[in-house]
Amino acid sequence: MAKIIAVQTNFPEHRTAQEEIKSLLSEIWPDKKKLVEKFSASSSVNYRDLTIPLSDYQDLGDIGSRNLVWQEIALKLQEKNLKQLIEKTSIDLKSITQIVSTTVTGLSIPTLEAKLMNKFSFAENVKRVPLFGIGCLGGVAGLNRLNDYLEHRPKEAGLLLATELCTLTFQFGDQSVANLVGTSLFGDGAAVLLMVGDEHPLAKNAQFEVIKGESFFYPDTERVMGWDVVSSGFQIVLSGDVPQIVKTKVSKNVDDFLRNNDTNLDQIDFMISHPGGPKVLDALVEVTNKTAEHFKYSYDSLKAHGNMSSVSVLHVMQETIEKENIAKNKMGLMLAMGPAFCSELALIKKV
Repeated sequence: MAKIIAVQTNFPEHRTAQEEIKSLLSEIWPDKKKLVEKFSASSSVNYRDLTIPLSDYQDLGDIGSRNLVWQEIALKLQEKNLKQLIEKTSIDLKSITQIVSTTVTGLSIPTLEAKLMNKFSFAENVKRVPLFGIGCLGGVAGLNRLNDYLEHRPKEAGLLLATELCTLTFQFGDQSVANLVGTSLFGDGAAVLLMVGDEHPLAKNAQFEVIKGESFFYPDTERVMGWDVVSSGFQIVLSGDVPQIVKTKVSKNVDDFLRNNDTNLDQIDFMISHPGGPKVLDALVEVTNKTAEHFKYSYDSLKAHGNMSSVSVLHVMQETIEKENIAKNKMGLMLAMGPAFCSELALIKKV
């Protein structure tokens, strides 16, 4: 079973209060001011970290110019993450044998992890697994794919890179409800997760052990969440059906997943969940029969940084590691949902 050693998260430098963003959006869309105020208030977001200054967003331009900004800032954030991860864990990057990377907010060919390999001393034969298009799912899905790899390579180590600059996708010509919600909710960040096999030298420093991961796909739900790719960039597709899907689909998935791993929700002591939005979190509290306190770090992450897509659940994990005193052998559940529509679950144990 693979071990989770550490998570490192960083954010762009332009930390901005939700009130400032709301004011700008109200100026851009004066006829939508009441809706902007409504969605801003209901988002539970207090601050977001923006890739560029707030005043520059109206000049983002087309998909090409936005993507150039994404490439520059994404690389800087992950360079910072890797340097801090090395300081935190003393990992020798030459010992990394697989890098999984996930994003849904920008494109780079070669992909981001390849560019990082030109800046750090990775081995030349490291296996690269770029994941694109799975959105908010990517934090848990990437962890599960890395666990699948390390489970059969107990002496090896791997990284998961999650990089999401969601605000670069904002469409100021789109006054749809989905876009109004998106501009009130999404923020920017990047995270790196270090995992090792159970015979790796760093395994003794592990925080969690991954017991099992699972994926669930829901047919004919393509328009629940995703992007339409247009000339000005990524145009959001977002349905209000997500909380109901949590209640009707995810609830059963969680029960089945835990039962298949000889456990149940009563035996789950902590939750590491992608925040989604306040209604999604409230639905998860309901279907798991837990309290809001079990999802404390998910609610806190949403308030402090907004929904950072795949990065959020890794930020929640870092906060859990650094702030929560979890007793050895306590069981936890990781979960996230994303485009398709689908969900990803991981059962983990404190070590």
